[in-house]
Amino acid sequence: MGSRRHALKEKLTWDIISEPSKEVVEQLMLIEASAHDDPWTYDSLMECFTDNCRCIGLYLNNELIGFCVICIIFDEAEIYTIGILKKYQGLGFGHKLLLKSLQLSKELGAKNCYLEVRVSNEVALYLYDLYGFQITGIRKNYYAATSEHPAEDAYTMACNLEEIDMNDPFLKV
Repeated sequence: MGSRRHALKEKLTWDIISEPSKEVVEQLMLIEASAHDDPWTYDSLMECFTDNCRCIGLYLNNELIGFCVICIIFDEAEIYTIGILKKYQGLGFGHKLLLKSLQLSKELGAKNCYLEVRVSNEVALYLYDLYGFQITGIRKNYYAATSEHPAEDAYTMACNLEEIDMNDPFLKV
């Protein structure tokens, strides 16, 4: 692929993954492992398929390249996890996936959206800032230590979905 301009000309589609097959969950796990230092497990991903959660799949030319799990409780949404395959990162797909997730949350009646993010994840922090997320607190040692990384704090973040202009051309990638 190589360039952002080329990537954005490809056919991009969305799908709500409601009843995943073992193969789809394995694809989700590959994306998790590619996008995160401490990826979710198969069982953790399977637990997300409930009445309150939605898993939004992002497909490029019919290949699942990213996904976001959001949970809606009453008028609040929480992003549980979001990720793009590493080879497609930096091409604007994370923007598109986040925007689609926030739009869906709003359509489902959410007024606010919450998430946690590693304090060192500058790329994600920049992206969330673009969409109006603000830091509301810190969770000490939220991310457990692994053999490759020490324990790390997380910022808790929130945004008011009613204040986001979903048609703002700046947010379109």
